[in-house]
Amino acid sequence: MSLADTAARGGAVTLAGQLARFIMQLASVAILARLIDPTDYGLFTMVFAIVGVASVIGDFGLSLAAIQSQNITPQQRTNLFWTNTAIGIALGILVVLGAPALAEFYGVPAVTPIAQVMAITFLLNALTAQFRAEVSIKLRFSWLAVIDVLAVAVALGLAIGIAVSGGGYWALVAQQLVIAAVSLIGLALAARWLPGLPRRGAHMRELYAFGANTLGVQLFSYATSNVDSILIGRVWGTMPLGIYDRAYQLFRLPLQQIAAPMTKVAMPILSKLQADDRYEAYVRRAQMVLGYTFGGTFWLLAALSDPIVDILLGPGWGQAKPIFTVLAVGGVFQAIGFVYYWVFLSLALTGLQLRWTVIGRSTMVACMAVGVIWGPLGVAIGSTIGQAINWSLQTTFPMSKTGLRRAPLIAIALRPIALFAPVSIVCVVVSYTVMSAWNPWTQLAVLVPTLCAYFAVASLVPSVRSDYSHLLAVAQRLRRR
Repeated sequence: MSLADTAARGGAVTLAGQLARFIMQLASVAILARLIDPTDYGLFTMVFAIVGVASVIGDFGLSLAAIQSQNITPQQRTNLFWTNTAIGIALGILVVLGAPALAEFYGVPAVTPIAQVMAITFLLNALTAQFRAEVSIKLRFSWLAVIDVLAVAVALGLAIGIAVSGGGYWALVAQQLVIAAVSLIGLALAARWLPGLPRRGAHMRELYAFGANTLGVQLFSYATSNVDSILIGRVWGTMPLGIYDRAYQLFRLPLQQIAAPMTKVAMPILSKLQADDRYEAYVRRAQMVLGYTFGGTFWLLAALSDPIVDILLGPGWGQAKPIFTVLAVGGVFQAIGFVYYWVFLSLALTGLQLRWTVIGRSTMVACMAVGVIWGPLGVAIGSTIGQAINWSLQTTFPMSKTGLRRAPLIAIALRPIALFAPVSIVCVVVSYTVMSAWNPWTQLAVLVPTLCAYFAVASLVPSVRSDYSHLLAVAQRLRRR
């Protein structure tokens, strides 16, 4: 099978798995929002926003180091496994000991037991890292998809049971623990690999350097992605944070279902092509697909935000609507910038990526810090402005060092924005004014056909019609897999 066919097959399997996972996570948001009140969500988010960073540190960027390397040895992989394990144990202990200080920071005693139980996930995720890398290297995308779906399904069932019995935020804690545990078991079986004993002399320096730079990017990205929750929780308390968190979790669903899983396909493929003439063509194709599908999804979510929040979260969550709308617009810039992330990793330009991630995302944090004065909506606006600035900086400076031509990538990224932005803005205005008192299903019945008609008319524009043709060709290739 050719590399193109492997990529198409991996993409098809991954998207199918993520569709099933998306449905379950959507059900999770809709069901648990009706069983758990905003205060409990706020309590859980207070903990998860801070201690969740330990999960990123536990990987230390070493799973991606193993995938990117074209000649990693069995002993090097073993050493990476034990390095991850040691980091996971250390972080778990640190979180258990630091939980009381975290509770004091928020002024909420219930934070202590939540954080201490959540510490278990750090070890589980650290143990999982190299098994996931091994499955990715072997291009066993079907296993990755099945395990991800199974983990979410089992965790959702348990969480609903605990929530129905009145467990409140413990349902959310249990959900995270079960996802981590099921993923570890499934990936360990799928990898068909057992680590040996760690040994010196395996030439680990380059792998650790790659991992450290990647960790810096992931850590800084995670921290800046969660500083919004910390700011709101510290300044405004649990109820506003709970409302913001539900809007944020709805916004994150496309990120979880498209971007991260597709990285599992893109990274092994691009790493194999890093010295190949086809590399730039693959990057452009990925930019176009993500710009229309991923970026387009965010524009459509913004356009339909009013009825979507009413339908999925139910009554009592009206304040989440404008927050969700603004966050979705920021997601567009994350979508069109995600290909840059793949390029930097596959070309091992992690040091360059780290420097500009720090610059760009520091700007975003500053925008959110200013926005917190106006509450959760102000933070969301700051986040979106920061995402746009970060994409502009990444495009202007570090991408010029990759050897890729930026002008075609920029043009490919901007065409979907030019297509989606006008109609989305009109839909938001009409939905929040003329249709504000309408039943949400009636709103959808009017807005969805209107959007479909608009995209049909847009096909008369030659550049749009050409992009549609390319997307159709990609879809047909996926379907044949």
